[in-house]
Amino acid sequence: MATSKSKKKANTKAVLSSLIETLDLCESKVKDGSLGQVMEDLEYNFSMEDFWLKLGMTFRAVSKEATNLAVMFLKPPAPSAEDLEGMLTGFETAVIGLLTVFHSLPLSQGKALHKRLQIAIVNIVHDAKHFVDSLMKEGSKSSLVVNHPTGAIWESCDAFHRLPLDNKFAVLEVFITSSALVRDALTELDQIQSSNGHHNTNALHDVEEDDTVNEQGWSEKEAYLIPPCVGMVKACRSCLKKISDAIKTNGKTTSLEQINEMDEVAIIVTTVSPKVDDLVSGLYAPLNHNNLSENINQLADILVNLLEKSRDSQFTLEADNSWLDFLKKAVEHNKTKFVTIIAQGFES
Repeated sequence: MATSKSKKKANTKAVLSSLIETLDLCESKVKDGSLGQVMEDLEYNFSMEDFWLKLGMTFRAVSKEATNLAVMFLKPPAPSAEDLEGMLTGFETAVIGLLTVFHSLPLSQGKALHKRLQIAIVNIVHDAKHFVDSLMKEGSKSSLVVNHPTGAIWESCDAFHRLPLDNKFAVLEVFITSSALVRDALTELDQIQSSNGHHNTNALHDVEEDDTVNEQGWSEKEAYLIPPCVGMVKACRSCLKKISDAIKTNGKTTSLEQINEMDEVAIIVTTVSPKVDDLVSGLYAPLNHNNLSENINQLADILVNLLEKSRDSQFTLEADNSWLDFLKKAVEHNKTKFVTIIAQGFES
């Protein structure tokens, strides 16, 4: 009798383990983009409306099949390998169907859109793998063990309703993410200024002796370097807002050129917040003037490139040249002001 139970458990584990291997392979293929390219005839006949209809169906199918699987393990005894195999086939088919529909999205519909959907698909496959793994390891020992990973799949599948509908909305999401990080950086800048460059004002109170804390903060000369850095980050915030507003108002995705233009802008935007972080983190005392100069110059170059790329795109009009010129001058003014202060007071 014990031997029969052991064999049943081993067979069930083997079935689940096989599916985990399949899901692991699926996840890696989606991550590295090795699913292949869409055939030319399918790309020519592609319909975005049909794509979203099919994708929504596959999202719901994965969620439904995960629920059916979870029900089988809610209470003992665990299902037999035979009963389980049929149910797992439905779950695997739903996941493969999801990948198939995702693969039908041509890259020409936009790199930003493709990347955003890729992340969503990877999350679902990862959660599916974790879900099956929990079934294999815990089975029907605890309903909580099953409920938690099932809930993760539901949450990932429900994210379908928050996905960007086309490349324009995917690019706007990139702006939203970057803008939020820049706002956080400005909040940090306020804290740095109020503490005269101390990394953590509480550390002076919480730690009696800490050699890593610079109690003096900025020197009188160094304090003059801070305003142009703050001005540069504020100019950055304004650039992101004005350009995203222009895309929201005038951006179109009816031609390959329009889609590519927005992708190029999105790529530049992804470099903005990391460079802002470099600049802000370098403002804690003691200052490294060379690193600070390099960071503010690089951020200025990124912003000017972003503004000029936007000026040449379809989503800005002739009337937008006024704010594009103003923001470019603001960036160059802060850069020049910083360079001048360095030249006057810090060059050896």
